[in-house]
Amino acid sequence: MRIDIPRELDRDSINSLMINVLDKDKHPLYKKVDLDFRTLKFIHPAGVVALDNMIAWLDKRGVEVIFTYYVNITNRNHPIKYLDDSGFFKKHIGKSLVEDVALRSTTIPLLNVAYEESHSWLQNTFTPWLAQQLGVKRATLGNIEMCLGEIFNNIKDHSSENIGCIYAQHFPQKKLLTFCIADFGVGIPYNVKKIIPGCSDSEALLHAIKEGFTTKTSPRNLGAGLYTMIKNIVVNLNGSVHINSGYGILNVYSNKGNLITRAFRSDGFYPGTFLEFNINTAEVEREDLETEEEEEFEW
Repeated sequence: MRIDIPRELDRDSINSLMINVLDKDKHPLYKKVDLDFRTLKFIHPAGVVALDNMIAWLDKRGVEVIFTYYVNITNRNHPIKYLDDSGFFKKHIGKSLVEDVALRSTTIPLLNVAYEESHSWLQNTFTPWLAQQLGVKRATLGNIEMCLGEIFNNIKDHSSENIGCIYAQHFPQKKLLTFCIADFGVGIPYNVKKIIPGCSDSEALLHAIKEGFTTKTSPRNLGAGLYTMIKNIVVNLNGSVHINSGYGILNVYSNKGNLITRAFRSDGFYPGTFLEFNINTAEVEREDLETEEEEEFEW
């Protein structure tokens, strides 16, 4: 079955894509899927991760996934070239599409990170890359590193999977860092409904981010991880968080220091959990500068 990739692939349009590959019982509709990239005109970091996660989910269920795309792409701004530079095609078909493929300095490569490797990856790959991008000290990125650690803890404890797919991009002119991580486990609503039967998937996401809410007795629990992450990203770093799991979608942002949450039902089912957070890097740079000034004053 040939399926057109949405013209603009982002965190919202991925759900319309999922409708074309899953039936109402959340099973694959086809044994073979041909994803047609010729319709794609623009792709966001969220689209890269969500698409990669969907392919992994189909592959695990025995669905053959093939790609149709334009060849001989030379325009650096073409979405196929962007995907190629991210490592997407190397990961899925074993080779890059063009000879001059090169990871862009403002991105980290698309890859899967197992929980056992996550802390090493954060300390040795992600944090040094981000520090260099922003021109700040590594110590300034402690809160961000902690937030990502909480997300990996959440994957280990609650997804039934031990691997998260990750991708990040820095937009220097916008003073914006977008980080996306996804897994294709059971999803957040599945676990919340064990504690609160009958709630919808969107309601389950609202419960999951409440301070103190947990579905486990472990200190590394769902509520602690998500609440801590959201508080740090949204309030302390003037950012935003987007969660998509099952039929639930949750957006969290700040308004004058207050957390604003918007939850609603998605038309398409997202297997597992997808999470995007956006950070105002100007806040990180400001914090780094203030720390430097304090150190200089403490003579």
